[in-house]
Amino acid sequence: MTQTQKTILTHRSTVQQWECDHMGHLNVRNYMAKFDDAAWSFLAVLGINKAYFTERQGGVAAVDHHVTYKKELLPGDCVEVYSELVMLAGKKFKIHHQMRNAVTGDAIADCELFGVHMDQKARRACDFPEDILQTAQAYLPVADDVAAQ
Repeated sequence: MTQTQKTILTHRSTVQQWECDHMGHLNVRNYMAKFDDAAWSFLAVLGINKAYFTERQGGVAAVDHHVTYKKELLPGDCVEVYSELVMLAGKKFKIHHQMRNAVTGDAIADCELFGVHMDQKARRACDFPEDILQTAQAYLPVADDVAAQ
């Protein structure tokens, strides 16, 4: 059995000079900004967006990130981030992001984001509502039975 991931493009940008550090490459905080933008884009696909926050008083909070840097980015490099939902159940979720050089296709960095769903009024973690769980099903990995092929 293998897993088929449903990966979507969640961020595209060009590295700006002001995003780089004194060594001339993209600064760590700006890698995280691009991953953060990608996470919000992916969550919006699931229905977790500004309207969700204001009308339903739901929210999310990142609780852990794991980043692996593979290659550096320099000013002028075009970047894409592709994201996949690894897990969403109860009140927890995990998203995997892969940052790529949009021109060469090279893998630049990976980020695993672990988060929780929040009740904004109670200011505590709570289960995702049923409609979000249902929407998420389309983006979760699916087991492929290779023996059936």
